Amino acid sequence: MVMMGRTAEALFWIGRYAERTENHARLIDVYYHIREEKESGGQSWSRLIDTIGDRTVFAEQYGSFTEQHVLQYITLDKNNSNSLLACTNHARTNLRNIREKMPGELWDILNGLYLWLKEKEVRDITTDSPHLFFRFIRDSLSMFQGAATSVMPRENEWFFVETGRYLERAENLLRLLQSLCNDYAREELCSYPLMLSVLKSVSGYEAFRRQYADTVSLGHIVKFLMLSESFPRSVSYSFSALESSLRSIEEDEPDLNEAVQKLAKLAGKVKANLACMDDDDILSGKLEMTLHALLESCSHMGLRMSKIFFPSREEVSA
Repeated sequence: MVMMGRTAEALFWIGRYAERTENHARLIDVYYHIREEKESGGQSWSRLIDTIGDRTVFAEQYGSFTEQHVLQYITLDKNNSNSLLACTNHARTNLRNIREKMPGELWDILNGLYLWLKEKEVRDITTDSPHLFFRFIRDSLSMFQGAATSVMPRENEWFFVETGRYLERAENLLRLLQSLCNDYAREELCSYPLMLSVLKSVSGYEAFRRQYADTVSLGHIVKFLMLSESFPRSVSYSFSALESSLRSIEEDEPDLNEAVQKLAKLAGKVKANLACMDDDDILSGKLEMTLHALLESCSHMGLRMSKIFFPSREEVSA
């Protein structure tokens, strides 16, 4: 089954951008509601910009870390490639380009979300219920994923979307953990609510509590989010699903098929290295290097996907 480069690219980025939108909506929602529990609003907002934005670009455009400015930048700014509006639009544009190859309900859900979001202003978020605003975005993306899971044949199209989704999921979580560890090293992140916010931002609080009860520590959080083989948003689970999706892609061209299987082996190697981690690796100074190396692996795999399937790619991703 031969997958044309432009189609493969669109499918891959539909998965990535849909996942990125949902992840960022979760993170913004959680940070919005814990911002006053320990620290000043400005400090909390600046941390959020560091996690999912670009501090330099933000400062040049907006100046101060106010609630209005930060929400505009990370939610509705069409010039910020990581804003919720921009990510939704990127996923929608890629889906529109291959509508004839995808179930119609996927277009209806994603297009509806984009049109709803495009008409919003910051005051619509702050005046009504910010939680309901971001929950609607999360629920829409969950509906999108549910529809895809229910109706898409398990053929190359599905596996390309899944490859993009799980690569994006792993990278997002690694950046979140990196931010957490940096804050901890600066002795800024020492409150119970803020540590719980990391778990809640990936909807992992209940699953974590079942395993660790009330024992909340940096080591336990990192261990759970890095190594859990049952929690679907952990780094380990994401690389397992990424490897499985890559191995399921079938190409008639031998060289292309071999390149895909090599990429699957790389994902498997990362997963195996994760399985070898112990408490000493997590609690020692090695953790920062480990997170950096894993992010490098994600970047490398993304570049390899580009070279294998869409070498003439014109769109520059964020």
